[in-house]
Amino acid sequence: MNRRFALAIAAVTLLAVSAGCLGYATGGGEVTNETLDAEPPREYDFDTDRDAAFTLSTDSTYTAVYAVGDREELRLFRQTPYSGDEPMPFEALRYQYPDGEVVNGSEFRARGGEVERTTDETWIRFADDMAGGRLAFSGEGSPRRFTMRAYVEGSYAVTLPPGFSTDAPIVGHVSPRDHAVETVGDRDRIVWDEVTGGSVVVQSYREGDLLVFGVILVIAVIAAIAGVLYFRRQLEALREQRRDLGLGVNEGDEGDEDDGWL
Repeated sequence: MNRRFALAIAAVTLLAVSAGCLGYATGGGEVTNETLDAEPPREYDFDTDRDAAFTLSTDSTYTAVYAVGDREELRLFRQTPYSGDEPMPFEALRYQYPDGEVVNGSEFRARGGEVERTTDETWIRFADDMAGGRLAFSGEGSPRRFTMRAYVEGSYAVTLPPGFSTDAPIVGHVSPRDHAVETVGDRDRIVWDEVTGGSVVVQSYREGDLLVFGVILVIAVIAAIAGVLYFRRQLEALREQRRDLGLGVNEGDEGDEDDGWL
């Protein structure tokens, strides 16, 4: 039995190592033009004045717009607790030239831009004539807890869906903390003048959720009180049984029978 178990472990290990080697050999998988040319979930806001701007939606998708400036490349990755860095998935890539012309992902490549995925990250490299433009893409991300690494330094903005807020403590959270909240139409927008590293985290809630949270809290308090009362009744019943059996009757006054719980 031990030999069979050892052989099984060896086989699993060999498969894992082989899969890892294959991943490195293939460069982690190609980002296809079909993925890059996909239709974005909504129109990109290229008019933003931020170095990085994100718009969240209740369909659990986000759109991102980055100012290219004089950058030659952009490295996109995310950290996992067990396997380390891995490429950040995205789709619907669009690039806007300084003159306002917008091209899709395959045209971006045809004009000298590169999108390369390895086992650890995805590299987006810009052609020499792409300085000063803006890059946009979309991905999956919940507005209830949105996390994005600061791939570029500069000003940031995260626009929440209509009816969402971060004002209430505990259920609402924003990091870094040196931020401001703007109202744009029926939306809250979290803005930072300068982000230099780490991650941007926005935990928001729908304003109607506060009622649900309140009901849950009341139920939890009632359940806790009921549990304490039930526990005290059980202790009292146990003490009555001890009295009926004559245990502890002659061991001092009644106060000595109290074990400290009642």
